[in-house]
Amino acid sequence: MDSVKVSAHSTSVLTKLSRGIVNFVKKPKLLFWLFIALNLVPNFCLLFTEPLSGLGKLILILVPLSIYMILFSLFKRAGIMQLILIPVLVLHAFQLVLFYLFGESVIAVDMFLNLPTTNASEAGELLGNIWPSIIIVCVLYIPVIVLASIAVHHKVKRTAVFRKQMITWGIIFFIVGSGLVAFEKHRDNSYEVKTDIYPANVMYNLYYACVKWNRSMNYPITSKDFTFEASRDSVHQRREIYVLVIGEAGRAENWNLWGYHRETNPLLKTEDNLVLYKDALTQSNTTHKSVPLILSAADACHYEFLYTHKSIVTAFKEAGFKTIFLSNQTPNRSFTDYFAEEADIHVNVRPQADGGLITVNKFDGEMLPLLQQYVDSLQENLFVVFHSYGSHFNYKERYPEEFARFQPANATEVEYKNKDQLINAYDNSILYTDYFLHSLIGILKNSGADATMIYSPDHGEDLLDDNRKRFLHASPIPTYYQIHIPFLMWFSDNYIKARPEKFEVARYNSNAPISSNASIFHTLLEMAEINTPYFDASYSLVNPEFVRRPRMYLGDHDQPVNYYEVGLKKEDKEMILKRGMDHSIQ
Repeated sequence: MDSVKVSAHSTSVLTKLSRGIVNFVKKPKLLFWLFIALNLVPNFCLLFTEPLSGLGKLILILVPLSIYMILFSLFKRAGIMQLILIPVLVLHAFQLVLFYLFGESVIAVDMFLNLPTTNASEAGELLGNIWPSIIIVCVLYIPVIVLASIAVHHKVKRTAVFRKQMITWGIIFFIVGSGLVAFEKHRDNSYEVKTDIYPANVMYNLYYACVKWNRSMNYPITSKDFTFEASRDSVHQRREIYVLVIGEAGRAENWNLWGYHRETNPLLKTEDNLVLYKDALTQSNTTHKSVPLILSAADACHYEFLYTHKSIVTAFKEAGFKTIFLSNQTPNRSFTDYFAEEADIHVNVRPQADGGLITVNKFDGEMLPLLQQYVDSLQENLFVVFHSYGSHFNYKERYPEEFARFQPANATEVEYKNKDQLINAYDNSILYTDYFLHSLIGILKNSGADATMIYSPDHGEDLLDDNRKRFLHASPIPTYYQIHIPFLMWFSDNYIKARPEKFEVARYNSNAPISSNASIFHTLLEMAEINTPYFDASYSLVNPEFVRRPRMYLGDHDQPVNYYEVGLKKEDKEMILKRGMDHSIQ
């Protein structure tokens, strides 16, 4: 009997709730304003996060309000327009998740492009740590869709008088807002609808991302006939091996060689012939941008090269080198994949399951036996690229258990209470990178070749460093921790004997403020003495003609922006000054 009573009570409650919802939906005016208010939630959030003037903030609310008033008045039946605008609700949800992650800005072009270039394993790790934001957007926007559906089902209608009034006021607000936009543009010529008014800016970024994606998909066609016209006038007496190691999410702040208090580089500290660049910055905080810049002649000021030029791999191949590309990264349909395919030998050590959606974790050290194999079995001069997994989150999966020196390090949830454990795991990943690079250098030493190695992470990482509690990377506006990277070069004794002047110039330039992405291509060509019309001595760190120039960051719309003016906050600029880094903008 008790179970029957409980069941009857539950049924009664559900019936009352259902009737209450239907009665609410049958109030079309109230529903009208509810839909508008919920669509404006991201705009109200942006009032507190974006560096807009008072007038800009007024426009941010007034113009979208006017458009929503007009749109929601177009149909007699309430709910139809909201159902049509479900894609806009998806953008709102994405935007609110972005606020949860980074606390500022709108959905960037790079964030849209991260969607198709991120594998399911990485996405799963991230989603597992942002579930509170997912719950919030579900609570906000799923009921909106339900209410709109119920309104359509019950044929709830708005009166012609109400619709006419709302359209009239919407037009008035739009005219006023347009006038304010014109005034703001006159006052501040950097102000743009496509960058400063939500959701117009997000829609523009989505369009821009689609255009970029289409251009990258056409890369095999647009670069098909490209040649570096590469050649060499002289060769060394001994065999030559040049190695480029691309790291992942490596920040200078946690490298002992860069002044970190923990001994995260015990092996590299014992190496002679290392050249450390203490003031090196990346030009992008996203992998899908930064890595192609490292591998090509493109940089923040010459980004268009990316769509027509081939990579450094082809330059070495044309000059007679056997080229090898070893990767511990999942193919992600980016330029990096195209460049890897240019190599004579391309091996990916990271297996994929479930049709390529899920990857099996591998440590970077599993690429070292392959290098040893090629060094032993191939007689040609070699150019080798390693694309490592470095310190990509989840950090505790980036190293074998014997490298878990800093403990405890088991936490995987991104919460401030876990900060110490997350840092421990990150530092262990750096310790393993130290072992990886030291072992690689050992292979090159034992080869007896004239050899060099360049190591550069694609970008850095946030580790809940200050009161902003930022984590990971790829935020629309970078931080100091995301752009300051540990860039280094190593030269074998035999290489120094053959070309001592290049080693000395590299050491001389080690105190220079550099953009790693812009210099690597030209430095490698110079190390190997490869001639090509695309070589620029002013970017080569082993050439006396190297020029110290203002450093540029690649903006979201692929425009060069001085890194110090890219939107860095007070906390970032304080760290730049603390580290004695160059921040001149002239």
